[in-house]
Amino acid sequence: MKVTDTSQIRALDLNRQAEANRVQKPEQPDTEDRVTTEQSSRIAAAVAEATKRSGVGSRTEMLQAIEASVRQGTYRPDPNRIAQKILDEAELAARLQALLQR
Repeated sequence: MKVTDTSQIRALDLNRQAEANRVQKPEQPDTEDRVTTEQSSRIAAAVAEATKRSGVGSRTEMLQAIEASVRQGTYRPDPNRIAQKILDEAELAARLQALLQR
């Protein structure tokens, strides 16, 4: 095979040079998406305050309340809520399976 047109070869060389320049340039970090520890502590404090205002205690307190009501025989789980959670989990599992099969 005889090469008569070298313009394509030059284009390849230009692409390689441009690629090499991109690799050599250090990437500048994106400062807009950074979270500092000060921001994290403010967010954690806001979440804690919202939890207190909503009347929902800690998970431990909630579990102790459920345990007490089970022991007393007054615990009545909501069958609709349980069924909905089962359906939600099944739907999520089906979506994940579909994504993995692609």
